[in-house]
Amino acid sequence: MLAASWILWCAASLAQDAEHFAPGTVVPKVACAGNPQQTYALYLPSGYVRTQRWPIIYVFDPGARGQVAVEAIRAAAEQAGYIVAASNNSRNGAEAVSSQAANSMWQDTALRFSIDEHRRYFAGMSGGARMATALAISCNGCVAGVIANAAGFPQGRRPSSALKFAYFAALGNSDFNFLEFVDLRHDLDASGMPYRIGIFQGQHGWAPPEIWEDALHWMDLQATRSGLLHHDPAWIQESYRQAMQRANGLLEQRDFLEAVREFSFVVRDFSGLTDIDSAEKQVKELSGDKRLKNAQKQELSAADEQRRVTSEAAEEIQDLADGKLAPEQLMALRGTFTTLLKRTRASQHSEDSHVLIARRALSGLVVQAFESGQFAIERKQYDAALHLFELAVSGSERPGWGHYCRARVYAITADKKHMLFELKEALAGGFGDASALDSKEFKPFQSDPEFQAILRTWDKQGPSSR
Repeated sequence: MLAASWILWCAASLAQDAEHFAPGTVVPKVACAGNPQQTYALYLPSGYVRTQRWPIIYVFDPGARGQVAVEAIRAAAEQAGYIVAASNNSRNGAEAVSSQAANSMWQDTALRFSIDEHRRYFAGMSGGARMATALAISCNGCVAGVIANAAGFPQGRRPSSALKFAYFAALGNSDFNFLEFVDLRHDLDASGMPYRIGIFQGQHGWAPPEIWEDALHWMDLQATRSGLLHHDPAWIQESYRQAMQRANGLLEQRDFLEAVREFSFVVRDFSGLTDIDSAEKQVKELSGDKRLKNAQKQELSAADEQRRVTSEAAEEIQDLADGKLAPEQLMALRGTFTTLLKRTRASQHSEDSHVLIARRALSGLVVQAFESGQFAIERKQYDAALHLFELAVSGSERPGWGHYCRARVYAITADKKHMLFELKEALAGGFGDASALDSKEFKPFQSDPEFQAILRTWDKQGPSSR
């Protein structure tokens, strides 16, 4: 009885404490009452009141940047009326760490806020997207949906009719994971799961606000279909009109593949909610169109081309990380990166298929080089790390982060001359976050006058990103 009373007191205390969080404002750090080491960034929509229940999105950034994640979603969450809680602990790596972060956020928000227990959602970006999907699969119906940015299902798992959540995927048309979604789309179709895929112009990263608006609107539509939201005929009809307008717009642009997909989504999403005869008619007419079949062949051809471009280079990066790559092969590999970077700049049209293939291939190889370089540092294989980060620099539109990584290696090996050079190059290449110089590798140089001069320059530059 005492334990139950304590729980009730704790819940009441946290609920009262929640009143101190101003709706409409991003709170960078909320410590979980049950585990203060676990924190999350928070956004309450400006209309939030405790007298009604609110949907909530639990978010996982691959680098534990809760505030970055919340900022990506905030505008859409405000418009649709969702609470957002994004972990400051969950990151790519050990799954147990992210699971603990998810449990801590789940329990803390349940005590503090008025949440609709039937409309909880997981979301994430890159490795965080895979984590969000893995959590939804493992908890077997605890969430209504997943919004996955820039990555699909976790390794070894596939869509299935047994999964009890709606799935919205968002990725850039230049994302190196684009190829993954070519195959995932077929698996989703075969599974019968409710899903949508939103494509935006851009590379690997968080989706822009308009895609998030689409995602939350679509989740509301799924909630309406399942009876979790009030059936509003006017809202449904307006949603149908907008969806048809989007599909017809793609048809007018002669994007037959995306148009038929959009019409098919309309049929699935609005079946049983309103009259879908016009959408069904378009799907039937377009399905036999030769132009659609040609577009499908082109998509598969582009996927094959991306595989061809990346396969040999990816193997050589692995050989370099393993110390098996000959010097002449390293020169050729550098040439591959440089050639791909030139191709990405070869056209002013961002939708050019050859340019998109080059961007996807190159960004994937750059990420592989970065990750292999980090592993090389952990294994104390510093020469390999320097080569791998040099490759990343040669293929990056903004090479600053690669130069910073090289500076870290030189700091570890006590090569002050080259460390200072790489730090200057990092700043020139677009990376100048002074807090990055607080890492342990740079501690021995903190009192050095030349290092101090660079630090002052970075302070003026201000925070930046990769």
